[in-house]
Amino acid sequence: MDLALEFSRMGHSATVITLTPNAHPDNLPFRVVRQPNSWNQLKLMRRADVVLQFNVSLKGVIPWFFSGRPLAVSLQTAHWPDWRGRLKTWVANHLSSLNIGCSHYMSSLVDRAITVPNPYNDTLFTTRVPWQERTDELVFVGRLVSDKGADLLLYALEALKTEGLEPRLTLVGQGPEKERLLQLAYHLGIERQVLFAGLQKGQNLVEVLNRHRVLVIPSIWLEPFGIVALEGLACGCLVIGSDGGGLPEAIGGLGLTFPNNQVQELAACLRRVLLHPEACRPDSEAVARHLNRHRRRVVAQSYVQALQALVSR
Repeated sequence: MDLALEFSRMGHSATVITLTPNAHPDNLPFRVVRQPNSWNQLKLMRRADVVLQFNVSLKGVIPWFFSGRPLAVSLQTAHWPDWRGRLKTWVANHLSSLNIGCSHYMSSLVDRAITVPNPYNDTLFTTRVPWQERTDELVFVGRLVSDKGADLLLYALEALKTEGLEPRLTLVGQGPEKERLLQLAYHLGIERQVLFAGLQKGQNLVEVLNRHRVLVIPSIWLEPFGIVALEGLACGCLVIGSDGGGLPEAIGGLGLTFPNNQVQELAACLRRVLLHPEACRPDSEAVARHLNRHRRRVVAQSYVQALQALVSR
């Protein structure tokens, strides 16, 4: 969405093919074609200068193969080590003319990849509440699935409680792990510290982030990037995240990191920011420079330059 909007604003014609249905009309400045068959996909691809896939789509590769157009792949998640994953990696290495990793970590997983980081919505996510006026302490934003490590955060809160530290935590998101997390909070005796806020989007999410001082991203798996870190920094949060995959690149050295799946190390980071918050806050000018590299227009321009160079070859 971010890149298609910017491509259109820069004067390029973008057509988005998606298998996701939508009962309502798409009121967007670019064309969206939903659930086309392979023949219609082929016709759309043949009208384009270049085909850009976000992750390798095996269904999309079949019509592309007959299109005669160059293929570029934006790598947004690691491939599973099953036959489908191995086939997708083969497509990226042997059929794609350009691989674009959203982080150096993702670029390292395939051959001949350049790195263009992901953007965030810089028109929406901004700092609106001064740090000193924020009323809440910790916030988690993400799907409530095991990979995101929300349970790790609950165990870290239990460890802090034994030391007399009882910060409040807001869990933003929904998913199949919600009931288990509710039960875990009661089992650990921290249920009064934890608020399950459900799914929040757009302005509501911006308001939630601006009420909190610290955004915690305790992912257990290797995040490909981590746009939520950019959103938190843009909203003035201090960010704590696990140090695997591409998440540290999204944080940009402007927050605290800890080894993946390590409760005590996460608790140590939380203790540090709770007891000495001012010492942990990053330099505002450094944050601005980091965020500027991830503005939608800046990232879209990098994509356009790479795609134009591909087409000219």
